[in-house]
Parts: sequence; structure tokens; C-alpha cells
Amino acid sequence: MIFGIDDMNGLVRHFAGLGRVFAPVRTPGGRLVWDDVTGGEEIDLSARTDVSARNVFQPATSYYLRFGAGNDAAPEFSAMPPEHHTVIGMRPCDVASLGVHDRVFSDSERFRRMREKTLVVGLLCRAREASCFCEALGGSPGDRSGMDLVLYTGSDGEVYLETVTEKGARSLEGAAFHEAEGTPPPEVAEAGSVTELPRDIASLALKADDRVWEEISFPCVNCRVCTYVCPTCHCFTITDETFGNAGARAAVWDSCQSREFTLEASGHNPRETGAARARQRIMHKFAWFPSVSEGAVMCTGCGRCVSGCPTGRSIVEDLAIIAGEV
Repeated sequence: MIFGIDDMNGLVRHFAGLGRVFAPVRTPGGRLVWDDVTGGEEIDLSARTDVSARNVFQPATSYYLRFGAGNDAAPEFSAMPPEHHTVIGMRPCDVASLGVHDRVFSDSERFRRMREKTLVVGLLCRAREASCFCEALGGSPGDRSGMDLVLYTGSDGEVYLETVTEKGARSLEGAAFHEAEGTPPPEVAEAGSVTELPRDIASLALKADDRVWEEISFPCVNCRVCTYVCPTCHCFTITDETFGNAGARAAVWDSCQSREFTLEASGHNPRETGAARARQRIMHKFAWFPSVSEGAVMCTGCGRCVSGCPTGRSIVEDLAIIAGEV
């Protein structure tokens, strides 16, 4: 079924009746991020967000154990809130990343419960960003895979909402939207010159010597932005924090590009150099993860790591260097 959406406020109000609603919002500094919304006027769907929706599915800091003062104080585990989540405006590259998280966190009951109670309202891309290369990895601006509902702008300039799954259809029961008739096709970014990636990246990366990794890592300033904006990265660490006489244990985002990520208590670090960390990032995405996921790579071609890098590094160029094409 396809519905005409005349007012984003009505859309948000409907889903707010089911639970929390997340969508792209623009910060005072001009960045597009994901946050709770209570009204349609807050939502900005004009461009790809500067960060992925990872924080909705894997909070940057998640306290899961709390403890009080005293030797007899029993720790209390904090269950992930069972409330319903609706995520509005996830583009195909972001939705594709959920397959990675579903596989990685499949043994987590907290994560599975959260995913079951999350409604994904996707958004087809009207225009491509300069750094996008989703088509090189099998995606496309019009891919609806993994969405429960999809928002798109028709060729007539109007906004439409289409059901994709039964879960999506059930979520619209009682909604005041009008069913559209004779709807025009979606206005989706036309296929341009598709970025070509080297074939058999895993084998090439395994054969690459130290000089290749040193060349790739040379511009890196170790800011770790590439991993924090990435929709498929999911590394975390465990930290204990104190608050006066009480404390808590939390799962906190971490990055394989941090020197401290693999620093052992003995002082030994198996990935001491930037070259070793650059190798880890590429190998994890294009060799090791595919080896346990029927060949699926841990990259959706969103291009955020390219546009976000302060030194202009590009993972597309990195792969070309590995293949000897640069």
C-alpha cells in the first residue's frame, strides 16, 4: 500500500504513539546527526547524515550493570528498555549495515529484543553524495532491502510512504494517512559512473607487504573518525565508572584505529604501528568478516569515512593501492 504524506508532523505523531522516534536532525553547528524527535519540523532529510544511525542500535555508552556502596551491595543488571523504536529516514546504505550488526550481536538477548521492537522507515536517495560508492558493493540508491516502510519523493514532487513488510503494514493500523492512487515512480538518483573496486580484495590484502600498509597509513592522524561515522563498525570496550559511592559498568564505543585498543597489561601491543592498524581495518572489512558471513563485506559504500577524513584519505584509493593500481 502507498500513502501520501502531506505533513511530516502527522507521521511523527503517529509513530510517537508507538514509542520513541529517531530521525536525522541538524545541529546548531550544521551537522546532520540522529536524535529523538517529537515533531516533523525537526527532521532534515535533505542529505546523507554525517554520522550513521549506529548510535540508535548500539548506544555510544550503554550502562548495563550498576552497583552501590558497601561490600554487601548487590549489583543490578540494567535491561535494555523494551520500548518500541521507529527510525525514520535510513538510507539504503545504512539499512544494509544492520545485517552486520544482526550477525555480530546475534547472541545478545538485549540486542535481539531491541531489533524486534524497532521499525525501520527507509528513505530512497534522490541524489548521490560525491563520496558514495554503494553500487560498487551491490547496493543502490533505490534498494528497499531491510526496510519495513519506505519514504520517497515521487516524480511529481510529492512525498509517499509505502509498506514493504507485514510489520510495516501493521504499524500503520489506525493511521490517518490517505491511500494514494495512481502514484508516480520514485525520484531516485540515476546510475552514474559506478566506482570500480578491485576484484578479490581479500587475497590481494593478504599478499600486501608492509610497504603497502605504510603508504596507506602515512596520512593518518589517528583521529578515528573513519570508524565512528561508519555504519558497520561496532567495536566496543568495557569500562567501570564511579559516581560518588556508587558505580556502573558500561559498554562504550572503541576503535581498532586507537593505539590503546590492543594495548595489553604487560605493555605489549600487537598493533603498535599505524600500518598495523590500517591493515586491521581493511582486513576486517574485506577479508575476515566475509570469511564468516557468506562473503558479505563489512562496508556498504556510504562514503562517510571518505568525506569525514581530515586528511582526505579514501578507502577506495586504499583498495586501489593494495591492488597496485595506484
